Amino acid sequence: MLKLGVLSVLIYFLYQRISSLPGGFAISGEFHFELLLILILLMPLNLFFEWQKWAVILKDENVESKQKLHSFLAGIVSAVITPAYAGNFIGRMFYFSKSYRKNIVVNTLASNGAQFIISIVLGIVAFQVLYFNTIEPLFHLLLIIINVGLFVLFFYGDLFLHKIPIRFLQQIKDVVISKSRRRQLVLLSAGRYVIFVVQFFVALLAFDASFDLEFLLWIMLMFGAITISPSLIMGKLIVRETVAVTVLSLIAIPAPIVIMAATSTWLLNQIIPALMATFLVKKQKQHAWI
Repeated sequence: MLKLGVLSVLIYFLYQRISSLPGGFAISGEFHFELLLILILLMPLNLFFEWQKWAVILKDENVESKQKLHSFLAGIVSAVITPAYAGNFIGRMFYFSKSYRKNIVVNTLASNGAQFIISIVLGIVAFQVLYFNTIEPLFHLLLIIINVGLFVLFFYGDLFLHKIPIRFLQQIKDVVISKSRRRQLVLLSAGRYVIFVVQFFVALLAFDASFDLEFLLWIMLMFGAITISPSLIMGKLIVRETVAVTVLSLIAIPAPIVIMAATSTWLLNQIIPALMATFLVKKQKQHAWI
């Protein structure tokens, strides 16, 4: 009920923002179809980075290529219907024996965590750059400490968890991938993040927003805000659009353009891959490799 209430408030907020526009939900400029092609071409590149992260998790494991592919596709499907797309481990783990599922869950969450940290850290960096002269030096220092703390937690958090007297948390240290592979996850997550930012920037231009490289910093700030915002349904449906409109309205980008850019990138990065994966994934209840 709480989530339904929050969702209703967000929908009402979006409705009010759109209704307050002089022309309603109307995009006055022209649509640039040539930029749509760039958006589409960036979609497989985004999937490529996610596939490479999956390959890092399974590195040195004796996994058949079909098992690796179909578990990846199943993860895409399960992710799109869970809050913040964090449920990709659900689809993946059922393609492995029960004895190995803990490894899949923990390391997929580690991969998701790397993406989360990159979004937060670079969002904070963007905030510091954009408001460099308006925030106090002490606050700058606090933000730097937060960023460093996130990386320390990612690389050394398993050592702290090992000391907590809860069996599952203590076992994480034994199954989580090595620090060198976690480093690879961070780098691949950074590459995927760049694709997200460029994709949203191109989407804004496709709907006739003016060209301004400073938009990249605002988009980074937007992604940081979206990442820390609560998840409701279908990843961050409605939440994402509301945050995007709120942040980008600060630089006078019209709300209809922002909403169309957010929706188009959501369709290309989540919905279309999930639909494709639904048709391609192996649907047998019992898999030959289990």
